[in-house]
Amino acid sequence: MAKRSPAASDSGVRLFGPFTTAGITIGALAVVSYLVGWRLGWIELLVLAGACLLALVIAVPFILGSSRVRVERTMVDDRVEVGESLEVTLEMTNTSRLPSRPVTIDERVGNRIESIPCPLLAPGSSARRHYGIPTERRARLQVGPAVVGRSDPLRLMRRDSSQSDATVAWVYPRTAVLAPLPVGFAKDLEGPTSDTSPAGDVAFHAVRPYVTGDDRRHIHWMSTARTGSLMVRHYVDNRRPHLAVLLDTDPAGYTDDSFETAVSVVASLVASMMRRQLPISLRIGSTTVVGAQVPATVDSALEALTECTTEQMTPDDVTVSTAEFLRLEPGASALAIVTGTRTDRELLGAVSYARRRARPIVVPVTDPDSTEHVEGVIAMPSARTVRAPGLDEFARGWAVVAR
Repeated sequence: MAKRSPAASDSGVRLFGPFTTAGITIGALAVVSYLVGWRLGWIELLVLAGACLLALVIAVPFILGSSRVRVERTMVDDRVEVGESLEVTLEMTNTSRLPSRPVTIDERVGNRIESIPCPLLAPGSSARRHYGIPTERRARLQVGPAVVGRSDPLRLMRRDSSQSDATVAWVYPRTAVLAPLPVGFAKDLEGPTSDTSPAGDVAFHAVRPYVTGDDRRHIHWMSTARTGSLMVRHYVDNRRPHLAVLLDTDPAGYTDDSFETAVSVVASLVASMMRRQLPISLRIGSTTVVGAQVPATVDSALEALTECTTEQMTPDDVTVSTAEFLRLEPGASALAIVTGTRTDRELLGAVSYARRRARPIVVPVTDPDSTEHVEGVIAMPSARTVRAPGLDEFARGWAVVAR
């Protein structure tokens, strides 16, 4: 028995060398019919054996030669959020001087196979086919390679050849746009400033043209004399809020849906702060993903959240992770602990430690259909609580905290 072809496995067809399961069955039938017919002298069985052998011989020319179809894959956007459209376009081109044979393009998408029929193509002509990738859940998906499968009309033999490289598509967690928290604890007179920093504080940022409403005491007369128009000193508030986010990954506190909500909550916090160019730190379980010593972009942070899974954490583990996290991020002015159905007693150690260094905010994520752990959970006067039965409810609760 021949070794199973990797390409065949990718296409979803079980092959034994060039033979499909049907081809092996026809070959075995030919051998058995010939032996029994020759032994017993039955002409009918000998005819059947000859017909089976003829079918296999006729199938050979259909799989010989190289593929005449070149396949190119394009995606408008390979990074989408859960629920958004992820469309793939395959352009199939006949590169030979002869008409192409009808073939099937088998494209691996994660753990499944997408089969796209390729029509008969004239020399040099092309055809496009589109298909959509499901985006119901966050995932890192390998798309491709595109495998051109050629077989005979009876599917007795098949030959596969890869015609494109594999690419990666990301289905990020769903996010909401969130407002930043009020300004941080310390005013750093030498800290970074930007044009988007809140105006009106003591940190000098730049000299800019005068606009109606500016304080005339801020007019910079030397620049005004040089440019011929009124110029003012632009002062900004550089007390930027530094939010640290800790995701409790203990599977005992979540259902499948509530953990997805927790990941979306964290993704919303991280993406919103990073897109506003505000300092943000992220720790998933016991691993720091974004921080002072772990620089990251929005995409790299969302990629980490896309691939994160549950990991057992005891209440003591949450406390230890909180302490280590705040030690690594001394500039954090607030710590958001996103957790499942932990009680206030289980989080008392983490919150007690956090409140000495930052403003603790606890985000309990519960299944909206569950009646357990709804009342009396996370009711500590030392921490602000923002309940999150869903991402939309969390966004409304966060807006109250960020006022």
